[in-house]
Amino acid sequence: FDTALQTLSQLVRTENCLIFSTTVCPWCDRAAEFFASIQRPCRKIELDVPAGDPAQQMLGMALGVATQQRTVPNIFISGKHVGGFDTLLAAQKQCKDGQMPPEHLDVCGFLME
Repeated sequence: FDTALQTLSQLVRTENCLIFSTTVCPWCDRAAEFFASIQRPCRKIELDVPAGDPAQQMLGMALGVATQQRTVPNIFISGKHVGGFDTLLAAQKQCKDGQMPPEHLDVCGFLME
């Protein structure tokens, strides 16, 4: 489990945008399509591929513990946990409206460039 937490931490630190997903999640696909529509690269990690892989299962468990979110998509931008698809859209609206708290302006920088 500690290895999975370390992997999660490294991924969040080194990727500007991450979508933790499963292959059967339509909201995950919508999140990926959203990033494509604003021409922002976002790495998508399928937690169910390969099927039955213990390392991917542990990564999913570590993700749930770290974020207290047990659903996908589970999105990170600029090292910060955004949440799911609805919260992604809400964050974009906050950025457009100038309502994002100053400590999260790096998220706006990614979404609005």
